[in-house]
Amino acid sequence: MAYADVGLGNEGVGDICLAVQTRSLFACLLHWIIFTAVVILAVTGIYIGYPQYYYGRGEAYDVFVMADIRYFHLLAAGALIASVIFRFYLAFTASCNRDIMQFIPTPSNVMGAAKLAFYYLTFRGKHAHYRFINPLGGLGVFIMAALFAVQSITGVLLYAHGADPCLWGWAGANWLVDAVGGQQNARILHKLSMYMLIFIVIIHVYMQIWKTSMFAEGDIASIIGGYKIFRYSDIGHFADRYGIRITEPPPSGERMTKASHAMEEGSGQNAP
Repeated sequence: MAYADVGLGNEGVGDICLAVQTRSLFACLLHWIIFTAVVILAVTGIYIGYPQYYYGRGEAYDVFVMADIRYFHLLAAGALIASVIFRFYLAFTASCNRDIMQFIPTPSNVMGAAKLAFYYLTFRGKHAHYRFINPLGGLGVFIMAALFAVQSITGVLLYAHGADPCLWGWAGANWLVDAVGGQQNARILHKLSMYMLIFIVIIHVYMQIWKTSMFAEGDIASIIGGYKIFRYSDIGHFADRYGIRITEPPPSGERMTKASHAMEEGSGQNAP
């Protein structure tokens, strides 16, 4: 567990805020790859569904906007699927705190998500602090993962319909198309899941901005640098139910006192 002093109160050690490492930089990188892929997929997908604009100059054969858009759409889809599968694998490893159970909608996670949602809406009840992913965020990730699966399956069915049958023929098999009720149903499911995903992403971004503005944790900074901000008194009292550590002892008072003196003297160095 890494600590860094980010502020000093006037009443001693209890008011010190600490930067606590919550995720690795590689996990942050995967998050932004997934986010970028979703944005590209949404923009290109809307164009594929409603091709009202074009670009290029010269003869008609010089303008392959739909082919280009479909190409970028396919690349983004590949990046998204690979990143989600890799992140799913890492959820079972120590590099991501073995956080797979934080995404599963167990009764305790659903209850924790409901309590957090109630607190955010009313500011009543206890504001539980989570070092890793809180139940509300974990439930959102689970829903997004389900939508990713729907998007991937229906997207492959739609792409295989006009692709090389030698390479994509397995995806165009009658039984697979019939499983979703035909090509038209696949198209409808693909669009509906896209709109649902866009809605959830908007809510997610809004919540992160709102929480960063209202609380000291700094959720946006944590997905960039991997650190959250917690008061000294909150360390060791995290509400995480799963992960490598559920609770952790805070730094000793002696250590924090030495660090405080070092900063007050302007040395800029923390005591070991």
